[in-house]
Amino acid sequence: MGKKYLLFDIDGTLVHAGGAGRRALTRALALAGAGRQALDHESFAGKTDRQIVLAALRRSGFAAGELPEALAAVVGSYVALLAADLRERPVTVYPLARELLQACRRRPDIELALLTGNVPQGARLKLESAGIWQHFSWGIYGDHSEERADLARAALGRIRAGDDGVDLHDVYVIGDTAADVACGQAIGARTVALVSDFEPREKLLAAGPDLLFDGFSPLFTLWGLPHPA
Repeated sequence: MGKKYLLFDIDGTLVHAGGAGRRALTRALALAGAGRQALDHESFAGKTDRQIVLAALRRSGFAAGELPEALAAVVGSYVALLAADLRERPVTVYPLARELLQACRRRPDIELALLTGNVPQGARLKLESAGIWQHFSWGIYGDHSEERADLARAALGRIRAGDDGVDLHDVYVIGDTAADVACGQAIGARTVALVSDFEPREKLLAAGPDLLFDGFSPLFTLWGLPHPA
């Protein structure tokens, strides 16, 4: 059997940050001169931070030539503001997520990685707050592209660079939104959708994931891991 590559989303999948990301991003955009309503009615589900920020800046009237500098400024402020918020209100880890990651780390035939819309610094802050950052070997993050499928293709490229014979049935994309499912489908990976507070079960089902679960418990059986007592 080949090595398994488990590519995890963060928000709504591993942790719930209690709105810390939205609060920090709203303030960061305001500091950069974006409109007060730049993020009103904006769903973050399944989107990359790059996509969210650039869309908000465009809605606020920033010209194309101003976007790179404004994006960098927003991300810098966002990371500082997020760090401060998480010191006051740490993230919540979903039940059995920590135990699952610990069990995977004990298996040499399983590699854990991140496939997330978060920028690298934001991902690290959230997972360090949760105490699970150390479980992941590498990641592809939301600064890479505005499109989640681009992140998936970059992740597959990295996997194939070290394992050119990888079977796509051994590559799993685990997330909680229809966009996560589509991301995995774009590279032919197996898709695991976890029901969370961000998108309803019906929307996840309509996306056509290979597997749909209400929590982490079935993943222990799926990957042959000992279930915690």
